[in-house]
Amino acid sequence: MSSCVHSRTRNSHKHWTTFRGPNHFHRRYPKVKVRLVGLNSLAVAESVLSGEIEAGLIVLPVAEAGLQVRPLFRDEVFYVSATRSPTRGPVTIEELTESKLVLYDAFAGWQDPTRRQVLERARLKGLKIDPAIEVEHVDTALGLAATGAVDTFVPQATTKAPGFPKNLRAVPFAEPLYDTIALIQREGAYLSPATRKMAQTAARTLLARVTPEQDVQRSLPS
Repeated sequence: MSSCVHSRTRNSHKHWTTFRGPNHFHRRYPKVKVRLVGLNSLAVAESVLSGEIEAGLIVLPVAEAGLQVRPLFRDEVFYVSATRSPTRGPVTIEELTESKLVLYDAFAGWQDPTRRQVLERARLKGLKIDPAIEVEHVDTALGLAATGAVDTFVPQATTKAPGFPKNLRAVPFAEPLYDTIALIQREGAYLSPATRKMAQTAARTLLARVTPEQDVQRSLPS
């Protein structure tokens, strides 16, 4: 039995909520095990490397050794706050390190791709980031930020999704920060026909919802 996994990452999970392919796909390939899960990108990459799953949808960067990586699109990350006015301009890394933050993906911690990027920027300036609160889910972080007690940062897709708190304002970073969404498989591994078809469907679904400037690779999995 083949196994195909696409991770519903926090950057693209709102896109995936409208993806109705699994039902149709399962009827067409009843012997293929399909799993749509919400693991962090780090865990998905490890599962692909171990051979537990054939393919996955992740956020870069992750350790790419042993992986075939196909970038699809990028999504800008924004600082979100109920109290900081956008009229103050973009958020610098210095301001971020001084802010009271709630960060999500607590299990992955600083191995999370987005958090790693932010941490590296802070370290280059000799600064550190010490969140006041860490939670697992982005919706929990947004709920806490909406109280005005803490701020956070999320991808643009999240700020445009239904349910995003109306009192939160999104501000870009002074040095723009991006998540890159990619499809991965184990290097040299053969994708089963069903998994390849699923990957193509997923890529088309996601790319149909991004702007041309977000699209970093037009080609679909072969």
